[in-house]
Amino acid sequence: MILIEILLKITYYLLYFYMLCLIITGILSLVGANPSNPLVGFLNALTSPPCRYVVRKFPKLIVRSQHGFYDLSPIVLILAVGCLMIIVQTIANHLGFFV
Repeated sequence: MILIEILLKITYYLLYFYMLCLIITGILSLVGANPSNPLVGFLNALTSPPCRYVVRKFPKLIVRSQHGFYDLSPIVLILAVGCLMIIVQTIANHLGFFV
């Protein structure tokens, strides 16, 4: 049972880390951070493949404005990761574990 608790906690915290990466990437894209920065490159490498997949499935998520284009796919991914975190937490609570 301890192995299940450890796996649930690792899963939950990995999802939490990924959500933070998505939030930071969204903020950095609005600010216009330098893509040659190693931290920005790492975050883009981590978050852009799922974002591209979401944009391919839902092309209306790229919104055009006067200043350029805004990609709303990180918001969709943040919501999806949040739902997965709730699911993992609910499973852990039903098994009697605290996540």
